[in-house]
Amino acid sequence: MRVVPYQNFLIVFLFLFIGSCSCFAQEHDPITIHLIGDSTMADYSDNYDPGKDYMQTRYPLTGWGQVFQALFTKKSVTLLSNLIQGDSVVVSNKARGGRSTRTFFQHGHWAEVYKAIKPNDLVMMQFGHNDASKSKPERYVNVRGYKEFLRLFVTQTRQKGGIPIILTPVPRNYPWEKGILKDVHKEYDSAPKDVAQEMGVLLIDLNTLARDFFTKKGKSYVSKHYYMNLSPNTFKAYPKGENDNTHFQVEGAAVVAQIVFDALIELSQHSPKPYTIATTYEKLKKDYPHIQPLTLVNNPSCITIKDIPYRQTKQQTLRADVFIPNSGKGQYGSVLLVHGGGWISGSKENLKPLAQRLAENGYVAVSVNYSLSTVAQFPAAVIDLKAAIKWMRAHSNEFKIDPERIAILGASAGAQLATLVGVSASNPMFFDGNKEFNDKVQGVINIDGITSFIHPDARESEIAGKWLGGLQDENFNNWRLASALEYVDNNSPPILFVNSSQDRFHAGRDDMISKLNSYQIYSEVHTLQQSPHSFWLVHPWFLPTLNHCLEFLDKIW
Repeated sequence: MRVVPYQNFLIVFLFLFIGSCSCFAQEHDPITIHLIGDSTMADYSDNYDPGKDYMQTRYPLTGWGQVFQALFTKKSVTLLSNLIQGDSVVVSNKARGGRSTRTFFQHGHWAEVYKAIKPNDLVMMQFGHNDASKSKPERYVNVRGYKEFLRLFVTQTRQKGGIPIILTPVPRNYPWEKGILKDVHKEYDSAPKDVAQEMGVLLIDLNTLARDFFTKKGKSYVSKHYYMNLSPNTFKAYPKGENDNTHFQVEGAAVVAQIVFDALIELSQHSPKPYTIATTYEKLKKDYPHIQPLTLVNNPSCITIKDIPYRQTKQQTLRADVFIPNSGKGQYGSVLLVHGGGWISGSKENLKPLAQRLAENGYVAVSVNYSLSTVAQFPAAVIDLKAAIKWMRAHSNEFKIDPERIAILGASAGAQLATLVGVSASNPMFFDGNKEFNDKVQGVINIDGITSFIHPDARESEIAGKWLGGLQDENFNNWRLASALEYVDNNSPPILFVNSSQDRFHAGRDDMISKLNSYQIYSEVHTLQQSPHSFWLVHPWFLPTLNHCLEFLDKIW
């Protein structure tokens, strides 16, 4: 695949005919967990002080990140299957002593981490100790600045397809009151919680978890075995002893690392399962042993521009991949592709094979990410997709898009979204603030997605409720407003339904077709017999799905 950075697109566009692209299967490289933070997390054994012997100059000082890697065995990683895609983990510890969020950024540490982040990597951030150091202005960051830098790390992690995890600062060994270790961080403990809540980020409340554990062990044991309270002449690096109630000895670091690992397991158990081409194949092959995964296909018929920002929300930068036919002149019909995943997972990578094949057959394909329910609830995703349509029109000359021939295609939850977007043009409830371009589409392709949450045949429950702000009996209005069936009128576009043999994913379809017929609006239905949901992500159903889409597009245009 020829992948072109967006900033170089105009140059490459002059050589459009030499481009190429492909669709490809998921790779299984190790997932990297990037640790960013301060001295309580740092790895002192890995040439932390260049040219110096750790055992002679630092030991037993140990950051909890220093012993984190050992917890990730092949067996233990299976406990993190909803967070870790694969069976191996590499911990990259870039935490440094004396760093606040501000100085971690200013000293270039974050730039190094950002460059290394791969899709699905985890970035675990734990700061606060140095941010709160008012007596050390070279480190100090007020609470407002602390939050802003955390937001920056979260946003840029998501830009690279990584998963941010915020940790509250690990406790100091004071104050103890009546046998209970109390919180010393105050606002610098609540600030990361605020950012996590605001941006829909996974949170590990390390301050609370560690204080609870330490309280059970007792002040005497914790002070002697966990923190750096050392008697004279015990360790070569500390001949005079040490009285340090912030940093850890080996045992303390190991305990904190285990607390963090256990918290990751808890997060994984409550996180949505990864929804990818690879995980779909693994799930379906048990009941459909004849299926084959989508594989790498080299094809010289389109050019790909990856990860172009199309919308900035409060929580994240949303990005698009654009696939452009590599033959012919003028402008092409185009298709906006919307991935599935229960409104809570999935990514634009899932529809990359379909996007490539659409471009191969003469259509510009734009595959996008949008706000998932873990980040923002309804109607955020709808507004994102309408913004994407306007963005396509705004950049129609650059991407060879005919602004009067734009269709939207979605799969599963993405099909529900695509259909809703298609039948709600110019609806003020979904206005994104852009008055210059319109959000109307000229066709909708619904691949196994419902058209109504409130239809008698609908069987959506908790997962939909996470997106819609409550279950149906708790927030009926949102369930109704998110139902495309409620918006069908004489301005609705033609619609193609490509369905599995699983009836639950067709809720509202037949009623929608009846409404469309009453307005003499074209629609068609194709059911792939004996097919499971997510059939479009595996062979033998991928190519029939593609062909139905192409025939429909050719028909309406």
